[in-house]
Amino acid sequence: KMNFEKVVVFGDSVNDIPMFEIADSAYAVDNAIPELKEYATEIIASNEDDGVARFLQSIL
Repeated sequence: KMNFEKVVVFGDSVNDIPMFEIADSAYAVDNAIPELKEYATEIIASNEDDGVARFLQSIL
């Protein structure tokens, strides 16, 4: 069994909603569908602007 202290996820589409619902922190890219953004902890730069990579660089 895996033991996680915190689950952080990134997404952009409707298929990501279940993952966003159970994550501790959920980040939607700026060009994500509006419905997903409702579940997001924060909106980050779009995937076209390397949003996830830029976010990870900013916290490491």
